[in-house]
Amino acid sequence: MKEKLFGTSGIRGSIIEKSTPELALDLGKALGSFLVGKGTVGVGTDARTSREMLRNSIIAGILSTGVDVVDLGIAPMPTVAYYSNTEGIAASVIVTASHNPPTDNGFKFFIGGREFIRNEEVLLEESISNNKYITAPWNQCGELWKQDIRRQYLTHIGKFLRERGNDSKGTKVLLDLANGAATDYTPHLLRELGFSVTTMNSHQDGHFPGRPAEPSPGNLQDAMKMAANSDFAVTMCHDGDGDRLAVINEEGEFIDQNRVIALFAKDEVERRGGGTVVVSIDTSSVIDELVTAVGGKVTRMPLGSLQEYLASDKGQDVVFASEPWKPIFAEIGGWMDGIAGAARFAQMVDELGNGSCIKLMKTIPKYPMLRDFVPCPDKIKSEFLPRVKELLVPQMSGVDKILEVDGIRIECTDGSYVLVRVSGTEPKARVYIGAKQQSTVDRLSKLSQDAMNQALEELQNK
Repeated sequence: MKEKLFGTSGIRGSIIEKSTPELALDLGKALGSFLVGKGTVGVGTDARTSREMLRNSIIAGILSTGVDVVDLGIAPMPTVAYYSNTEGIAASVIVTASHNPPTDNGFKFFIGGREFIRNEEVLLEESISNNKYITAPWNQCGELWKQDIRRQYLTHIGKFLRERGNDSKGTKVLLDLANGAATDYTPHLLRELGFSVTTMNSHQDGHFPGRPAEPSPGNLQDAMKMAANSDFAVTMCHDGDGDRLAVINEEGEFIDQNRVIALFAKDEVERRGGGTVVVSIDTSSVIDELVTAVGGKVTRMPLGSLQEYLASDKGQDVVFASEPWKPIFAEIGGWMDGIAGAARFAQMVDELGNGSCIKLMKTIPKYPMLRDFVPCPDKIKSEFLPRVKELLVPQMSGVDKILEVDGIRIECTDGSYVLVRVSGTEPKARVYIGAKQQSTVDRLSKLSQDAMNQALEELQNK
C-alpha cells in the first residue's frame, strides 16, 4: 500500500516526524526517476533553519539518478516555480513549509511553470513506496552548480507589470516580509517601479523573529499599527516563501482576501475581453459579481486543485486564478505569486486609487462573511455531508445551484451561499457563509448550525 505524502499544497510537516532528511533523499531519487535520469532540475529553499540539511539530501537523491541540479540558494517559491518554465530545465523543487511554524519544513515540485498535479505526485509516492529508483553508474552521476536567478525572474515580472501600468512617482508603500525568502525580491521590484519602499521584518531568519510566517490578521498587528500611524498608501505582507499576499489599507484595516481576488480578476478579464477565472471553493460570490459584469466566467475547484484545471485543456482560457492569499496571473505563468501580486496591487493603488488603497477598494463591494466550525468525528465524515445537504437545502430559499466539488456549496439567486466542508486533517466540519446583508448571513448561519447539529446527533447515535 503506497503512502500518501502530498497534501493540498505539496508536502509539509515536522522535520523530525515527516519532512526528514531521509524523505528528502527519497524524494530526490523519485524526482530523478520521474525524469528518467535525464535533464536538469532547479532546487531552491526558503530561509528556514533546516534548509541546508534538506536541500543537500534532496540534491543528493537527484544527482544519484544522473539528473543535473542547479542550486538556486534561498529563493521565493514564485521564483523557483518560474525557473521550471525556463529553457533547458525539466523541473524545479523548493524546500519550504510556506506559512507553517519554524519547526516544520516541506517540499513543493514544479514542471512547466506550474505545481505538480495529483497524477504526477502519485508517481513520486509510488516510486518511494516501492523503493524503485533509477541509479546512475559512477561515471554518469548528475552534476551540480549554482545560479542566482533573481535578476532573471524580476525582469520577467517587470515586463508583465509595465504592460499594465506606468512607473510610480514615489508613492509610499510598506512591506512586511516575514523574515522570509522574498526579502531581496519584492522591495527591489517595487523600487524599480518607482515606489518609495519601507520594509519591516526584512532580514532572512528561519526563526521568524518578527512574527509568525502566516500573514493572517492576528499575526500582522505590528504592520497594522504602523500602517495606521504613517503615510503609506498601502501595506503589503508576505509569508515565508513569498507565494502569499496580504493587504492592509492606510487606516490599518486588513483587506478581505476575496476582495483582493475580485480586484485582480476583474482587471485581468477586462484587459483580455473575457475569459475564465478559476478560484477555490471557499471564495466569496463578490468575485462572481464583478467578473460576470465584465464578461468573464468563474469556475470553482477544490482547495489545492487550481493546478489541475490549469493543466487541463480548459486551462487555455484562464486569465486569472487564485486561492485566498495566492494570486496566479496566467499571462506570467501558472504559479502562485505574492511578489507579482504585491507589485500589481501597488500599481493599482497608485493609478486607479490615486495613491489611496481605501479609494481603490471602494470599487470592490464589501459583504459580510462568517467562518465557523463544529466538531465532527472522522468516523462519521462520509455520512455527514450528505445528511447536512438533505436537511439544509429544503430550508433555504432561492437556491440557484449546488456544487459538490469539495464539500457542499449551496448558492442562491441573491448572491448568498453556504459552504460546508469536512477537514482532511482535523475532526472538524467547517462552514463558510457569505451574503450581501448581515441579516442574511445571520439567518443562514442559524439554518446551517441547526442542520449540522442535527446531522451530528443522528449519526453519533446510530
